[in-house]
Amino acid sequence: MAVLTLFFLVLGTCKSPSSTKLPDNLLKLSGTITLNSQGFVNVNVYLSQNASKKVTTGSDGKYAFNDLAPSSYFITPSMIGYAFSPSNYEVVMASRSDLNFSAQIAKAGSELGSIATNFSAKDQNNNNVSLYDYHGKVILMDFTADWCTSCREKAETAEQFYQSYKNRGFMYILIVIEGSASLWASTYGLTFPVLDDNSQAIYNIYRKGSIPLPHVLDHNCTIRYKKEGWNKAEVEDAIKKYL
Repeated sequence: MAVLTLFFLVLGTCKSPSSTKLPDNLLKLSGTITLNSQGFVNVNVYLSQNASKKVTTGSDGKYAFNDLAPSSYFITPSMIGYAFSPSNYEVVMASRSDLNFSAQIAKAGSELGSIATNFSAKDQNNNNVSLYDYHGKVILMDFTADWCTSCREKAETAEQFYQSYKNRGFMYILIVIEGSASLWASTYGLTFPVLDDNSQAIYNIYRKGSIPLPHVLDHNCTIRYKKEGWNKAEVEDAIKKYL
């Protein structure tokens, strides 16, 4: 009897082998990118918001993101010198195979929805840096000056802000319109590009009424956020959409 009881105890703890079953509600998002009605090859396409992925179009211009958890996503194509129509898609909780884009030569600008005008300037290490050096990253571009008290307060946490997102394809660019770029970088321990714009050549492209003047650019350097003042929550929300 003791042996029989032991047998049933052991049998009761056994589990039959099983394989992990993938959810049957995973999403697939796909489409085609064309240029002059032909498939546009080698375009980087980014998935963001609730997952960070990148694929590249094939010779037929097609792309696809497979096995995505049900959620909301942004899809953004990216290639230097080109704009896309639409500039991105937002998809919520649905598989789609019609997420198509047409490409055209970009016209750069400085306002919301336009592809940011390229520029170059010396950084804190006296190296030439251009905006498009970081094309493909999500960029926070802002302006600062020695006389701007709120800019100095923000600079105290700028490096921490940068470190929080840099490993996810994020770049911070700070543009000094009055003062020393190297002094700003050393004073606040800034390791991202701090650019000298005392001539205000860059600021004159993007200026509004006051600084800070944060711009959030997506993977194709399209300006998605631009507002005077510093609202950290708004800026972070804009960044997270495209990372």
